[in-house]
Amino acid sequence: MNRKLLTALLTLTFMSAALAGCVGNEDETTEPTQNVVKIGFLNPATGPLAQDAAGFEYGGQQAVVDLNAADGTVFELVVADSGCDGTVGAAAAQSLVDANVVAVAGAACSGASMAANAVLSAAGIPMISYASTNPSLSDATAYPDFFRVVPSDAIQGPAAAAMMVDAQATNPAILHMTNDYGSGFADAIEDAWTGDVCAKIGYAETTTDVSAEVSQIASAGCDAVFMVSYVTDAALILNEVAAQNLSIMLFSGDGPAGEGLLVELSDDTVASSLKVTAPRAGSSFGDFEARYDAAGIPSIKQYVLTSYDAVSIIGKAHNANAADLDASIRSVGTGYEGASGLHTFLTNGDVGGAGYDICTYSATGAEDGAYECNAYWTVADGVTIPKTVIKLGFMNPLTGPLAQDAAGFQYGAQQAIVDLNAAYGAMGFEYQLVEVDSGCDGTAAAAAAQTLVDSGVIAVGGAACSGATMSANAVLSAAGIPMISYASTNPSLSNASAYPDFFRIVPSDAIQGPAAAAMMEEMGATNPAIIHMTNDYGSGFADAIEDAWNGTLCQKIGYAETATSIASEITQIADAGCDSIFMVSYVTDAAMILNEISTQGLDIMLFSGDGPAGEGLLEELSDDVAADGLYVTTPRAGSSFGDFEARYDASNISSIKAYDLTSYDSIMMIGAAHQLDSTAMSTSIATTGTAYEGASGLHTFLTNGDVGGAGYDICGYAAAATDDGTFTCTKYWTVADGVQDNAA
Repeated sequence: MNRKLLTALLTLTFMSAALAGCVGNEDETTEPTQNVVKIGFLNPATGPLAQDAAGFEYGGQQAVVDLNAADGTVFELVVADSGCDGTVGAAAAQSLVDANVVAVAGAACSGASMAANAVLSAAGIPMISYASTNPSLSDATAYPDFFRVVPSDAIQGPAAAAMMVDAQATNPAILHMTNDYGSGFADAIEDAWTGDVCAKIGYAETTTDVSAEVSQIASAGCDAVFMVSYVTDAALILNEVAAQNLSIMLFSGDGPAGEGLLVELSDDTVASSLKVTAPRAGSSFGDFEARYDAAGIPSIKQYVLTSYDAVSIIGKAHNANAADLDASIRSVGTGYEGASGLHTFLTNGDVGGAGYDICTYSATGAEDGAYECNAYWTVADGVTIPKTVIKLGFMNPLTGPLAQDAAGFQYGAQQAIVDLNAAYGAMGFEYQLVEVDSGCDGTAAAAAAQTLVDSGVIAVGGAACSGATMSANAVLSAAGIPMISYASTNPSLSNASAYPDFFRIVPSDAIQGPAAAAMMEEMGATNPAIIHMTNDYGSGFADAIEDAWNGTLCQKIGYAETATSIASEITQIADAGCDSIFMVSYVTDAAMILNEISTQGLDIMLFSGDGPAGEGLLEELSDDVAADGLYVTTPRAGSSFGDFEARYDASNISSIKAYDLTSYDSIMMIGAAHQLDSTAMSTSIATTGTAYEGASGLHTFLTNGDVGGAGYDICGYAAAATDDGTFTCTKYWTVADGVQDNAA
């Protein structure tokens, strides 16, 4: 359905609803009715803003729906046609007085508001305009009981001038209506313009021919025209500019801003490149904006939001203090969180506003035109072009067996975002981290991955746990979204056919298996047991250790990741006479195993891999002595580039340091790849990851997305009865050199 047909249908819908309210069945028994509080609404159902009236009324009616849902008071919106005209507006205001309304939202047009205020204030009825911007309305003596939730054109004038300067206009004409809105706004623009305007030409709001005015602008050699108009006359001017084939920059204020102008035009291309200023909402509170967007009603969106707010403020003010509604409106309108922004009424009933959006029309050929707000202006900062937001996903085990280390992983990713924005913010990019909880679980991770797809991320850092990564990859790769894991080490992930668009900056456990076996041999173990989780990480790593061990293992025992008791497994190892135990675990279950070994008084050498490595294990244990003598392998950083490692060390976050460095690198690599080529992220990541100098070392991706790594640190825990435990890395292992002592 095209936009113009939709508007016609909406108009018929409002007319049908109005007629339906007038039809009754005389035979029906009349039920007693609850007392109804009436709120007036001045809407330009006729006149130059009629195209937008359906949207304005929608905002007001939806506010009544919400007021009635929230409180015992029953409100009713009484709508009267202001006609965008003083005479019509005054008559409409009198009809609202006669209808016994408590206050009025409106009018839209400044002249209608001025005339209506004379009638309403005489009756002691306050009004809140949702669209009137004439500077004269700031005079509270001339216009008592008057409020507005849009700023005065005394502010929009400088915004309009700045918009033209930013577009490189140097010699603009101002073509304006001679009504209250047009004259006031035109004067504000002229006052704000540095130098003389090329021409300043007024025309009657009711004119049907602007050919002479446009010819005058052409003859003056102006390079731009600023239209201070409503929708109908803006369309008239644009059509005349096109008819005269005048090559000139086109500007306007809020009068015709929005898709209603495109509804009015038979050929949308005449508005192509037109730039307009329209009050900026800032933060929108509540869900009305989303409801309006879903309704698909073409109108001046900002004024639909303000029409909702004007009615809402009146209703809430009535509920707070109906006896003194003027004072109550001022009270409610202090820090008011509205759909159109945060509002506080000044003593004269004005609001300061949140600046002005700068919006542009575009249209080509037979297609419907488009309207997009791509810059804004504020008093403090002038014209600002918002940065392009780029969302990067991050899968973090906020819950589950690695939750103790999640703060460190998160710190690494967040610091990468800080550094990306410092590096590329001046180029117009704003990187944002979208963090989800992988839970170290396949089901949770798949759901989290879908959340990231739905949020529009371009790539994902994570997950940490291998099972979570495998499940997430199925969802992400189907959506064409690559991922870089900072901690998943299962050897199966090296299969690029099974796990497409997958990279990792930690080596596979097919390499850690030999490192673990060499560590045990170095420490004198001869008859080790392996106790391991039966998840993807645990089973894969356990197999790699067994394959690398020179001889037969004493025991190899699996347990469920969710196990809450490990007593029988430890007893089995004790009965077998094993001289050592290697735990393939995460933090929580490693603590459980160590506590059980201590409980059973088992004298045995203790080893583990990277799963629990770091100070997070000491935080999990109630008695650090249980970890005394435990040695672990954890991926070795090698040379650390940049200053992130020093920043992490200074942060005093207890986590698995190697994976805090890799979490930082995973996000940094995604950002660098985006800068290289955002249209083919997997290819760009592969290119970026060639001799990449990261905080976690020098990385080069193999064709299957793996890295060779820089070997493994061998780290030990030590603890005495009265002191906190320590975690120190004293040795390391590489494929080439085996186990080596760290340099003194």
